[in-house]
Formats: sequence, C-alpha cells, structure tokens
Amino acid sequence: FANAHSNLGTVLKDLGNLKEAEFCFQKAIEINPNFANAHFNLGYILQELGNITEAELSLRKALKINNDLPEAHNNLGNILKDLGKLEESEKSYRKAIKIKPSFVMAHFNLGNILKDLGKVKEAENYYRKAIELNPNFVDAKINLDLITRQKVPQWHIPMMNDNERNNAYLIAIKSAIKENDYVLEIGTGSGLLSMMSIDAGAKKVTTCEASETIAETAKKIIKKNGYSDSIEVINKKSTELNIHTDLEKKADLIISEILSSEFVGEGVQISLSDANRRLIKENGRMIPEAGEIKIALLESSPEIDKELFVQKVNGYDLSEFNNIMGSKYNVQYLGRKTKTSFLSEAKVAFSFDFYNKDIINRKEKIIEIEACKSGTTIGLITWLRLNLYKDIYFENKPIEICTSGWVNPIYKFTQPLEITKGELIKVKATLLKDRVWYELI
Repeated sequence: FANAHSNLGTVLKDLGNLKEAEFCFQKAIEINPNFANAHFNLGYILQELGNITEAELSLRKALKINNDLPEAHNNLGNILKDLGKLEESEKSYRKAIKIKPSFVMAHFNLGNILKDLGKVKEAENYYRKAIELNPNFVDAKINLDLITRQKVPQWHIPMMNDNERNNAYLIAIKSAIKENDYVLEIGTGSGLLSMMSIDAGAKKVTTCEASETIAETAKKIIKKNGYSDSIEVINKKSTELNIHTDLEKKADLIISEILSSEFVGEGVQISLSDANRRLIKENGRMIPEAGEIKIALLESSPEIDKELFVQKVNGYDLSEFNNIMGSKYNVQYLGRKTKTSFLSEAKVAFSFDFYNKDIINRKEKIIEIEACKSGTTIGLITWLRLNLYKDIYFENKPIEICTSGWVNPIYKFTQPLEITKGELIKVKATLLKDRVWYELI
C-alpha cells in the first residue's frame, strides 16, 4: 500500500524522525516507482539530512513523472542554489511560480537568487510580490530593506537636511544665475538645487541622475512642488548625455553636488572634466568652481579613542588588536556630539579647479605638519572647502561638533602618537582618480 507508506513518511517527517521517514518514502517508491509525491518528499528528506546530490536526483525523478509540482521545482531550486548552480536555480523558481503564481516562498527564493546574480531591480520586484501575497513575511521585508539601503544610501537624508550647505548653495545659485539661463544639474538627488535654480531665474533646468529609483522619486518631488514644466529629469550619468537628444543646447551654468566626504569618491573628476569638454558653453559658469581637501592632526579624546583604539581592558593589554584594524573612520558615525580638537593648523592636501578639463589619475606628495601644541594625536582628520561661486564658500570644518551632511574622515595612525609643540610630522598623501589616502611616514 504505497500511499500508506508515503503518509506515514509524512507524519514521521513532521515529527522530526527523518531517517524513519526516509525509509517510508523509499518503501512507497519501491511499491510504486512512478509515485511522484514520494520522490518529492524523499528529495526533501535527503536535503534535510545533507545528502544534496541524492536529493537532487529524487526531485528530478519526481518532476520527470509529474512536471507540474511547484513545490518540487522550488525545492530543486534550493538544492541547485546550495550547489552553486545559480542560473539553473533561477529557472526552477521561475517554473514553480509559473505553475503556482501565488507561491510565496518561490517569489522570495527567486528574489534571493536574482540578488546574488546582481539583478537587483528584478529581485526587488519579487520581494515586493512575496510581501503582497503575505504581508507578514518578515524575511522578505528585511531583504527588501537591504536592497533599498544599497540603492539609496542613508546619507542622503542628512545631506538634504544640511541647512548650512543648502543655504550656501542657494546664495551661490542666486548669484550665478542670469535671467533665462539654461542650467544643467549633475546629480539630481531630491531635485532641491534644480528647484532653487528655477526660483532664482533660470528658464529651464535639465538634471541627470544615475539611480533609477532616485530619478523617479525626484520627478514626483518636482511635480508635487509644481516645477514639472521647467525641470526635466533624465535617468542617465552626465557622461552619457548628448547635446540635442538629451540637452536642448550647451548649458549656461552647470550645478553639481557629487562630492563624497573624502571629496573624490563619487566620480567628480570624471563627470566635471567631461562636462567641461562637451556640455557647457564657452565661458559658461559652474557651481562649485573649485575646492580643497584640508587636513589637520586630530587630538586624542576619550570619546574618539574608545571607538578607534583598544589598550587595557580589566588589566589585560589588548593593544595588539589595533594592528589588524582598518585605518579609515568617519567621525560623524561616532556620534554627532563627538567633540574634535586639533594639534596643528589646517593644511591643504589637494586642490581642484572644476573648470579644468584634465583628470588627476595619480598624485603623491609629502606634507609636513607642524604641531601647534603638545599632546597626543591619533591621526589625521579631513574636511572639504568649496568655492561655490566667486567669493561664496562652504566648509565643513569639524570644530567642536560635526553637523554637516558630509562626514569627516579620520585616517588613524596605528597607535596614538605623543608629539610636542613645534614638532614636524610627515604624512604621505596620495590622490587617485576616485580615492584619496594618507599615511604617517
């Protein structure tokens, strides 16, 4: 009686008696070799027992007998994923969904595979479908949130709420824009700078944004605020824009805010060099026009030291652990009330002229920094100084309390360093196309 053996196997499986369940399903198959569900259940048991290869064979036998078993396709997808066969796994999950469109776990599992394959947008859609089918599916919500945070990093909100930066840009925009100017904004974000530009007198703004999610959201914001007729959002990188097809003409003014906290991390050199060659008219204007990376010796403090170094804990010396930690930190992530003080005057590490068409691919220099007082330094702290337009500047110098949307990177020394007033500290600074690095020499 094959069905009785199979049913007993199901009960034993639910009771957790997997080896006995395995025997029952094998007995059912012995009696009826074409018992598809028994092959399917045996495959599940073998997978749980860690016999992945045998489990795959059992599931394939089940599907050979009956190819319309969505659960078998789903479980086969799980096995293929474990075996590293991601493309085959994707096909199995898709078959399960085709047979049973309401199969929640198949949608979720397909989302996982697509994420692993780098098909993030499609993965997002399948997570959303799984949540739609089961609003209480927490695992799908967690994975969807991970994708969302990767696509739209959380630093966007602090940047939008950076009133000092926003007001500096507003002053520069009002000063730079002439009536009926055609403006190109590189990096739409929320659309804030584009809307400021129209209110400052620009006739038309074309703004480009590489992220599809951000571009679509910016369109909604611009429409909601009543600027759709004068602002066009294009979901492209600025280096992909073409005159006449994407832009009406070369821009009178280019506005950008594509600077990372270390200045060069978001491709600012490539984007603005290209824009200077192709997208701006002769004698056109830019915001910002130039900028500097500034550095200073950061003084030790209990708050920062606790986050960056370990010394003695309960009488045990743990300082060797410092040698295996990374060197770069961001002071703002240590807390917005983290106080900072310097043991030197500020030095300019690198300068940038955004009207320059050339890209700095690599530049190295030795910087001598003189201690202005004695104390313990833990490394270098860096910040930006932007020449937005003519005599309008913005600087996120970390004095006392950090409030800027741009964080202040710290490049720590291996161990805190005792220095005396007047002592010279030598630092090697390296600028790459999209990276910057500092180290004590």
